[in-house]
Amino acid sequence: MENKTKKITKYTSRAELIEDIVNWNDISVSACKEAEYIQTLKDIHTRLLRSDGKKLPLAEFIQKNKLSQVELFLLLRISILCLQRLLNSSFFQIPSLLTKGQIFGTRQEVLSILLDHKSVLFTEGIFTSIGDRIELKRNFLVLPVSKKPKTKKRTLNPKRVLAELNKYVIGQDEAKKKLVAGVFEHLTKCASAKDGQFFNKSNIFISGPTGTGKTYMCQCLARILKIPFIHADASQYTQTGYVGMDVSDILRPLISHASAGKMPIAIVFIDEIDKIRQGSESHGGAASTNVQVELLRLIESTRFRLQDRSFIRNVMNFDISKVLFIVGGAFESLQVKHADKSVGFTHAPIVKKETLTADDFIAYGMLPELIGRFSYFVQLKGLEKEDLRKILFNPHNGPLQQYKDLLHTSNKVSPKTLETLLNNACERHLGARGLHQQVGQLFQTQFLEKAVQIEI
Repeated sequence: MENKTKKITKYTSRAELIEDIVNWNDISVSACKEAEYIQTLKDIHTRLLRSDGKKLPLAEFIQKNKLSQVELFLLLRISILCLQRLLNSSFFQIPSLLTKGQIFGTRQEVLSILLDHKSVLFTEGIFTSIGDRIELKRNFLVLPVSKKPKTKKRTLNPKRVLAELNKYVIGQDEAKKKLVAGVFEHLTKCASAKDGQFFNKSNIFISGPTGTGKTYMCQCLARILKIPFIHADASQYTQTGYVGMDVSDILRPLISHASAGKMPIAIVFIDEIDKIRQGSESHGGAASTNVQVELLRLIESTRFRLQDRSFIRNVMNFDISKVLFIVGGAFESLQVKHADKSVGFTHAPIVKKETLTADDFIAYGMLPELIGRFSYFVQLKGLEKEDLRKILFNPHNGPLQQYKDLLHTSNKVSPKTLETLLNNACERHLGARGLHQQVGQLFQTQFLEKAVQIEI
């Protein structure tokens, strides 16, 4: 039988290297697997010695410092433990490493490196030690943090931003002006704040029937301003300690954007705020009140403690003074009659006016302390048929244009079909959302005829 020698090639990517290391780590050391375990590490060592150090920092490090296989073993074992979060802290106890570490080489060799600190792993600052604890200072399995290029300051003109917003959001002129004014007040405060100086936030409260564009308007504005946008649903959250998502989870997507413990200028839009009014059926009276209290803590804070779940016991304190909170809700059962100064609840057709005030929302079941944290109250009007018609034919991301772009078609839809579509959308009282549903049904059969080539 012909004996074929396995050809050992260099690594071409970090992903390829990590895949090898993870596979090696998964080999259980037993009488039948020990040889495979040792040979796999030798192969990794050989491939690293042959790899391009400019592409792989680990390869450059072992080539430059001529790491022995025992040193490489220690470096990879401690790195993989860190990568998999197998221990309860960022420190690695020597006894734990020796017990769980699937030792390569003799125990004496490993201990001599760990305890005498003569290895390049210590002299180059890869490991540091406190007593019998080894701390990893540099993990070659994690992508290095690239220094972000210095960003140039941008001058944002509110009139230009409003003009751009008008392209995407049809109607709601007064609401758009209020929203842009509120956001620019926040941006001005962020630009003016210096060390030790603090401005109260100009948080925004939006109300309006379903499908009038509360989320879409905020989303478009964030895109125009090129700042992060987070969308959260208030009805998903529970008070701390209960089953469900904590209110603090709202900020979790912003962790990746944070720098030096500071979260960037961002818009956090919390929808369905009316679903957590006091006495609401979805949460229960007391629970809804407690969720409102926790939202109040979040919205009024300039700093917030948040646990990074990728690290055990790692709680970080973030500066969130540049995060603008916007909350929105339909408040469909709220009918305002300011003529006789009465506020009530009814199942009659919704009456929406531009006269909704903070007192109306408090009477609806929102905590006065929470409502008091909002400087701007923006009210959207229900969309009429002509508003829907303008949205339908809007060349800037309108529903008709979206589907034409997706299907690469210029086929015209008959006026009669479009009129039926508009009538159906109006009857369902779902605003622009209902319009998108109707347009989707119009084009859905065409997707059965279109082949798509994608990378998976």
